[in-house]
Amino acid sequence: MLRYVSVIASLIVACFTSNATALELSNPAAKFCTEQGGSYFLVEDTGGQRGICTLADGSEVDAWAYFREQHASVEERSLIADRIWLGGPILTMNDDAMRAEALAEKDGKIIGVGDADDVTALQGPETEIIDLAGRTMIPGFVDAHGHVFMIGIQALSANMLPAPDGTVNDIPTLQQVLRDFAEAQPKRVGAAGLILGFGYDDAQLAEQRHPTRDELDAVSTDIPVYVVHQSGHLGVANSKALELAGITADTPDPAGGVIRRREGSSEPNGVLEENAATVVIGGLLGGLDEQANRAIFRAGVELISSFGYTTAQEGRSIPAVANLMQTVATEEGLDIDVVTYPDVLVDRDYIRANHSRNYTDRFRVGGAKLTIDGSPQGFTALRDRPYYNPPEGFRADYAGYASASNNQVFDAIDWAFENNIQILVHANGEGASDILIGAIDTATQTHGQADRRPVLIHGQFMREDQVDAYNRLDVFPSLFPMHTFYWGDWHRDRTVGPVAADNISPTGWVRERGMMFSSHHDAPVAFPDSMRILDATVTRRSRSNDIIGPAQRVDVLTALKSLTIWPAYQHFEEGSKGSLEVGKLADLVILSKDPTAIDPETLDTIVVLETIKEGDTIYEASQREGRLNYLPRNDGTDPYADFLRIFTVSHEMQGAPRSFSAMRPSLFATAPHSGACIARTLSDIMTASLVTDSSGKE
Repeated sequence: MLRYVSVIASLIVACFTSNATALELSNPAAKFCTEQGGSYFLVEDTGGQRGICTLADGSEVDAWAYFREQHASVEERSLIADRIWLGGPILTMNDDAMRAEALAEKDGKIIGVGDADDVTALQGPETEIIDLAGRTMIPGFVDAHGHVFMIGIQALSANMLPAPDGTVNDIPTLQQVLRDFAEAQPKRVGAAGLILGFGYDDAQLAEQRHPTRDELDAVSTDIPVYVVHQSGHLGVANSKALELAGITADTPDPAGGVIRRREGSSEPNGVLEENAATVVIGGLLGGLDEQANRAIFRAGVELISSFGYTTAQEGRSIPAVANLMQTVATEEGLDIDVVTYPDVLVDRDYIRANHSRNYTDRFRVGGAKLTIDGSPQGFTALRDRPYYNPPEGFRADYAGYASASNNQVFDAIDWAFENNIQILVHANGEGASDILIGAIDTATQTHGQADRRPVLIHGQFMREDQVDAYNRLDVFPSLFPMHTFYWGDWHRDRTVGPVAADNISPTGWVRERGMMFSSHHDAPVAFPDSMRILDATVTRRSRSNDIIGPAQRVDVLTALKSLTIWPAYQHFEEGSKGSLEVGKLADLVILSKDPTAIDPETLDTIVVLETIKEGDTIYEASQREGRLNYLPRNDGTDPYADFLRIFTVSHEMQGAPRSFSAMRPSLFATAPHSGACIARTLSDIMTASLVTDSSGKE
């Protein structure tokens, strides 16, 4: 018989063992009888005294038999599964029992996992039996670092990504994609007055440089054109966009940003770094009403869940964005859990008042976010030494720069430790890690050791002594080995050189010290493809098929843990997520193949077939026609289309009579609208439209 039944039986027997007298309601049967509205009394029997319960309807029953019957029925009901999966490999991420034959779920939680005979003993007449048919089940992925609110924007912008996610591998193609995007929807672009593209990567362009304002002017001189770098830290504007943003030859570089200039001139060449890029975005983006922003958030949740994530992260928010996400969760519901970390340099009172380890309607504020430096592939990460081969015009001693001062970093870390608030810190370069280690060391000495789990985000360029320091200070490293695929060749040849490139995102060093780590996607910096993350974490193959750091590779099970149980620990959720164990949430993913049973070089061919949140299927695979193409829900509803209709109506109603403009645009969203009349472009979807003065986006 199933071991769970024997455990429950022993508990019931323990309840029955009592020396209480008939007058003592500590007697479980007597107490239960009175709690049900009955009266308890003793009668003499051949074997001695026996408890009788007179029920509310006047009938008399043996008190102990009544107690056993009622309690056994509760226990028996709790052991009847709603669903049982079997017929394929099940990888639990539990080191004590890594593989199982079957899994049972009841009310969103796992009630059995193990041998098929044991688990099927939990089957009842209404239990749904699901045959995996050789497919593989693993725990739902926990998003270690990404931007779920922004992911919806990624899918709706003109696709500037290089192969394999797009086609932009040279500047002429970039120009043509922007033209095609605009020509496909002339009314929409005209109404918006903006052409926006996302995801170009100078490291992958044949010209090995950023496009210029002149090259974007070739797309349009009448409409502002703005393309966002794949890192999110840089952008390029055409002349019209620069004009509308008020950027001229006389405009100084903003604090924490750079306006690149034409050679031998102070005239901007169109390339904007860090805060200079956000200034232009803020100047270009129009207002986006709440209904449109809600739809974009839902779209981001839908997209990331299609890659097996049952917990998503918005890794840097502001209060307006966090409040909007909470509103959506409360009023409309979320398919998956979402945790956000508002910027610690924006509003600490908000973080202190709202942070929680518990979800409300599948949403919570997990703590704070701090950004110290920028992007290594964009040469804005703060190093402890000069870059290997920086772009033309940089001094030989150029080592990047910080986007937060030392005082800001030390103060933010001290505040987080003092208030026992988890803090995630973006630190890419060695120089940034030096600042972070100093700040955490100081705060620990001031406030003492505690289970705060501060998180290093990215840590792409680190020295071994820094890994030792993070280990000593109990800092959890959330690393970015997917960079080895997307930018490994670039790091080898341009940013750090062949020796240091082998140690970017040093998962091998971390494991040598017995440390856990998580592996993330940072979407929309990269696409939130869980199998691409798995592949890169194991193989570290670059686009040119080079192995970037053979000594830093890890095995498949370790990589799977970095997507499941270890990021669950990172979020203080290892007790309910990350592994398939009795009592944990039934957050599950079904894959087309067993990652541990195939050639590791083919991990990226595995397909997420189904995503299951607390027992309910929230995504089933259908054919993707493009890596950035959004697919409607299986029930036919389309959140992206809903958003575009709502947003179109919102725009059109701006000029409507007051009696109409005061009404919610969602009331009119079902009215027919062709794609050509959808008003504003995707620039208005950016989070900056919620508060245009926010900065520091990762």
